[in-house]
Amino acid sequence: MEPTAPRTDAMTQDEVDGVMQSLPSNPPRSPFYALTFRNYRLFFYGQSVSVAGTWMQMVAQNWLVWELTHSARWLGIVNGASALPFVLFTLWGGQVADRFPRRTVLIVTQAIAMVLAFSLAAVASKQFIAPQAWHIAVLAGLSGVVNAFNMPAQQAFVSDMIEERSALSNAIALNSLRFNLARILGPALAGWVLTRYGLQWCFLINAFSFLATIFSLTLMRLPPFQRKERATSILEGLRYIVNNRTVLRIVLLVGTGAIFTWSISTLFPVFAAHYGVGAGGYSRMMSANGIGAAIGGLALATVGSRIPRYTLIYGGAFLFCAALLVFTAIDNYALALGCLVLSGFAMIIFGISCNTKVQEDVPDELRGRVMAVYSLVFNGLMPVGGYALGNLAAFFGGFQAVRINALIALTLSLLIFVWSQVDRRRRTRI
Repeated sequence: MEPTAPRTDAMTQDEVDGVMQSLPSNPPRSPFYALTFRNYRLFFYGQSVSVAGTWMQMVAQNWLVWELTHSARWLGIVNGASALPFVLFTLWGGQVADRFPRRTVLIVTQAIAMVLAFSLAAVASKQFIAPQAWHIAVLAGLSGVVNAFNMPAQQAFVSDMIEERSALSNAIALNSLRFNLARILGPALAGWVLTRYGLQWCFLINAFSFLATIFSLTLMRLPPFQRKERATSILEGLRYIVNNRTVLRIVLLVGTGAIFTWSISTLFPVFAAHYGVGAGGYSRMMSANGIGAAIGGLALATVGSRIPRYTLIYGGAFLFCAALLVFTAIDNYALALGCLVLSGFAMIIFGISCNTKVQEDVPDELRGRVMAVYSLVFNGLMPVGGYALGNLAAFFGGFQAVRINALIALTLSLLIFVWSQVDRRRRTRI
């Protein structure tokens, strides 16, 4: 039986959240406990293949734009091209995730993403048209529409695959571990394929990788979908976040990271050119960041339940900014890779802890719409941040642009931390 705080009926929701945060948690039995659930295990393996292909495509896409333009601004434009459709459609995507079977939504979005990957391969092959940067930007925009429906459904689908709520945080941590292991393998494989066979093969491999996710989804055994009788409002998720100051602070922190720090990989081709390491060195930078993130994901899956969520969220945010500031202060490629490992570690500690806290707090009936807002903030603002960072780098240089963004993010994170401290002194809140 879960312990309860006295006079719960007289406490605000934020006060209840704070009390529950202070109570001891019941950690999963092992770092890989969520894999004992068959549906989640299928999803994990299928997504591992697909996300590795997606990272291959991201590396190849940025390198293709750099080859065509040698412009940091165009790198920002292409990475920002998916932002507008994502912003326009994500809340609708959250409503779809709450009204229709999430597995069906995911199968449809994965199939469309596969078609777009084949289209990129056709452009990169140069056999049909002479590729231009705006071709890549258009396809990136279409991918933004697909992701607007895919991301809320995928985030909410985790709870559908896990029968024990106590295993939810472990499943989210393993999701991040899987994502970042693919982030290591994908760029490394992309660097090899790119230099040996050409850009178009990176896109082709990614296109076929979507079949792994589609196949795993079709093999799942899920209870019959229960259509909700009451109509769902797109804005209910937004209202929940605004009225819950705990979740609101987390979303603001995530938005800060998305705009100012998470998008630094946009400039990795610029840094690779600065160090003179070419496509192979560029892919090693992506892999180094992914190695740190994978270590962070494994650490959270192993011991994350023993550390207060409050510490993980704010500690991860501060360490992330600090690692980027050190990265901009050195001029040695090997040391730069070390800083990227550290920044990846801190980024994932921060990101997983934020995601887990929101998923734990949100009611099941609002999960799709709340995670749509969360995805909108993260995935919608990150391309905007990439676009802004590319333009900033065009004026001040890549390292100075990252330094400016890291300082802004650190300042805003400190202000949100102070806000949380004021609330904790008034009431028990995160």
